[in-house]
Amino acid sequence: MLIYTDYQLEQSNTFNVKAKAQFYFEITSVDDAIRIIQKKKYGELPRLILGNGSNILFTQNFKGVVVKNILKGIEIISEDDNYATIKAASGENFDDIVDFCVKKRYSGIENLSGIPGSIGGAIVQNIGAYGQEIANSVAEVQYLDLETYQLHTLNAAACKFGYRDSIFKKELKDKAMITSATFQLSKKFQPCTTYGNLGAYLANSPIITPLVMRRAVLNCRQDRIPDFQKYGNAGSFFQNPELNANEADKIKAEHPELKMYPQPNGKIKLSAGQLIDLCGFKQTPDPTVGVSNSNALIVINLGDAKGKDILAFAKKIQKKVKETFGIKIIPEVEII
Repeated sequence: MLIYTDYQLEQSNTFNVKAKAQFYFEITSVDDAIRIIQKKKYGELPRLILGNGSNILFTQNFKGVVVKNILKGIEIISEDDNYATIKAASGENFDDIVDFCVKKRYSGIENLSGIPGSIGGAIVQNIGAYGQEIANSVAEVQYLDLETYQLHTLNAAACKFGYRDSIFKKELKDKAMITSATFQLSKKFQPCTTYGNLGAYLANSPIITPLVMRRAVLNCRQDRIPDFQKYGNAGSFFQNPELNANEADKIKAEHPELKMYPQPNGKIKLSAGQLIDLCGFKQTPDPTVGVSNSNALIVINLGDAKGKDILAFAKKIQKKVKETFGIKIIPEVEII
């Protein structure tokens, strides 16, 4: 196993910003991680578990150890007429797993097609799109305790999933490395087609299968999300804010143009993208940073932005939205 010093991370984050890791190594087994962390030289330093770098913004060099997770493997644990249970290593590319499931006609995560990142990152973030969340298909998650070097397993409830949230962002942040996730998927496909304009991409499909749904989602994402290889981005930069009913009624009275989406928990969700768009950020990019013309929720690197430039622009967005609507929007992206 090779250990690199002053390792350039530009190709390891989808914002394509330059930053260096003091130490960097790639793990292909749990034993690799334990061997490195146990070494005094590295074990006492700050560490960052890195998947595909699709939800992270480096604003400075990382003074510590970057652990690149490339654990691989997928297996079908069980299958009957109704359900299939699969297990995937945390370093697997998430969209590859979606593709695998769709080809098997397993459903539950097809609307998450095209989301970049690893299985581990998907679990940490509880990714969601077009009416689905990864939490709804998780059976259990296995992780390595980075202090005791023991493996533990959590069921879905113990993962404390929330909107773009999990136990791995709170109590277990920096204390755990996800090693695998087990998913229970349905073989009785019930398409979720009502989110946004997804229905328009399915209008000419007389029969909707998981594969048809995947293709529609991929086409929809392609039209709304810039290719990070051309314009560095991490997808949605901010979470969509949720308000209680009284707050929502007050803001709706002042700003009737705002779209509002009632949630099962009784909260009202607003579109952060609409809030940003109404503040004029599509028309007023900074020299090196802007928002996507197709979706203002996506902050993009226009060519040669530094991480601190992107962060400064994001803070400018937060300030303007707060001044205009009295609403605080919170970054979805992890900022280093």
